[in-house]
Amino acid sequence: MKCQCREISEIAGSDAEEYAREHLIKVRVDGIAWEIEYQCPETGIHWVMDFPCGEAHGGGPPRLRKLNW
Repeated sequence: MKCQCREISEIAGSDAEEYAREHLIKVRVDGIAWEIEYQCPETGIHWVMDFPCGEAHGGGPPRLRKLNW
């Protein structure tokens, strides 16, 4: 998958899952906060996947957001 880490800042739903699975490297899993941190192997940019609809079954659709440190 082509790197789009410089062009995008947030992806949701199945697109977020696919981008994380096909392009990013998993760095850390926080089971308490329901967050997964990823890093782009090409740019070094860090991302976090969370589930902002906590009231929905399974946390609802995922959201992948670029971390701005």
